[in-house]
Amino acid sequence: MERKRHTLPYFLVILGIFSAFIAHGKSMPFAAGSIMNIDEIVPGMKGYGKTVFIGDRIGIFNVEVLGILRNWEAKSNMILVRMSGGPLEKSGIIAGMSGSPVYIGNRLIGAVAYGWSFAKDAIAGITPINEMKNTLLNIPAQEEGLSLASAGWELPSLLQSDPVTGSPAPSLAPQSQEITSYDFGKIKLTPILSPFIVSGVSSDVLQRMRPLFQTYGLYPVQGGSSVSYSDMVGRPKLVPGASVAAILIRGDLSAAVVGTVTYIEGDNVLAFGHPFLQTGNADLPMASAYVYTVLSSQSNSVKMASPVEIIGRINQDRRAGIGGILGESARMIPCRIEVEGSQKLEHNFEIADNKLLTPSLILMAAQSAVLSTERKLGEKSVRIRLSAQIEGYEKPIVVENVFYELDQSWFSLNHIVQPFTMIINNQFQSVRINRIDLKITVLDSRQTAYIESIRVDKKQVKPGDTLRVDVCLKPFTGESFYQTVMMHIPEDTLPGSMVNVTACDATFGQALNLGRAAGKYLPTNFEQLLRYIENMERNNNLMVRVLLAKKGLTYKGEGFPSLPASMLSVMSFSNQSGVGPLFDEVVSRVPTSYVLNGNQTIPVAVK
Repeated sequence: MERKRHTLPYFLVILGIFSAFIAHGKSMPFAAGSIMNIDEIVPGMKGYGKTVFIGDRIGIFNVEVLGILRNWEAKSNMILVRMSGGPLEKSGIIAGMSGSPVYIGNRLIGAVAYGWSFAKDAIAGITPINEMKNTLLNIPAQEEGLSLASAGWELPSLLQSDPVTGSPAPSLAPQSQEITSYDFGKIKLTPILSPFIVSGVSSDVLQRMRPLFQTYGLYPVQGGSSVSYSDMVGRPKLVPGASVAAILIRGDLSAAVVGTVTYIEGDNVLAFGHPFLQTGNADLPMASAYVYTVLSSQSNSVKMASPVEIIGRINQDRRAGIGGILGESARMIPCRIEVEGSQKLEHNFEIADNKLLTPSLILMAAQSAVLSTERKLGEKSVRIRLSAQIEGYEKPIVVENVFYELDQSWFSLNHIVQPFTMIINNQFQSVRINRIDLKITVLDSRQTAYIESIRVDKKQVKPGDTLRVDVCLKPFTGESFYQTVMMHIPEDTLPGSMVNVTACDATFGQALNLGRAAGKYLPTNFEQLLRYIENMERNNNLMVRVLLAKKGLTYKGEGFPSLPASMLSVMSFSNQSGVGPLFDEVVSRVPTSYVLNGNQTIPVAVK
């Protein structure tokens, strides 16, 4: 009898402890059976989920199982549930809920991860926790992540864009329809959008980059930078149901992707329940996050949040979710962007070292830096210099050019970032970037000139002569003037032949390069690629070219212009791949103060 009298008080104490854990969002120290296998789940079961709706306080929502979608993707199952409670009645599924843990009978079944486009009710798909554990915890750690580079590469589309008129170049962003566009014929299952919280970036730039980020399932939202502890009560802890952020940029600019923690085992953290980019191995800073509020919207409700403190590293990004390790640090690339124009402004920040996202994030940061000081509409001349320090190389790789823009076409920044993309995604070797510096100089004036005509001091030359070439340049709204270029005629030029002297701009010069020695512009190793990129034709260079009546060949990206006739004959009919034609010529490049346009040619006889 005595023992029965003490049973009820003990039960109430245990119940009180359990309630306290739930109220504070803590994980109960369940036994080994705290995970429920999908085979135990049947329709009609009810449970609860955990996520943050405001601040860092974990809230509770209700869950009812509707069924199991078995093998909805190859070797993947999904638990279909209806959610209710809290703000869900008004907002529906909220971007940022990805990873919210769901429990039945205090046993974890999985993470909220998927939803249906244009659905009115908060009906979600749950990734089973065992699939997350098997995918994210049982993969051997690797030092390097999977490369996203393709087997081949392409030359930048220089010939499809005019640097003088400023017509736009092809965008770096993949072309796809926005997720929020209305296609009433398609209701499809998709991963719940992840809020892409950006601060220090112009709203115009964010709108322009929106199609790219939405292709990756990100929902761009302007927000604030990291939250300080003075704005919070206590230090946030990373527990199941807490908000977690993947940091992409930090510093004067910031960008982070926000989701929810699903499960913690030792120092291992599982979150999201669906992939971020699905790169396999990953290397991103992992931070706690603070939610200001939930913004309800007819298109996509979203958590307004900011990262708080970096507490670990995300090392896995796979179909079943993302995995991280507490206490580890991720590698980021120091960056500096300097804009000099009506004002002089400098942005210092660190950016995620990611082959897929780094070029796009640099482009976003550069566009925003320009708009922060310079006008959006009107003519402007732009000089851009990108310097990238590559590990193992003493000197930085420099990509530099000058452009004219009518309004804000962004052609110039695209043109500079494309070669940088080639470097980090090259097929020859892995590349580690240690630092990026970008300097942008903007003048609110049109500094362009047209190549009107050329003249030479003699119509006949001898091998070994020096030919004077006068190129007439006509600046916009300015007086014409002559630029003199001295050209040396090689000693081995064939007497009795005719040579063509051409003065041209960078676009025409690039076309001549590809036509006369295409093999030199298809690198076969990393050194050739760097040499090609650093020697790309610049729009302010006046090019004078003398095409000689001699032929050579290219072999594996290298030019051999002066081979003996016997060797040329043998190699021309070689069964070895990589052999191509090469026309010998003398080329001189003279820097000017103008973005040049046009071309002129004159023939000269060789005595």
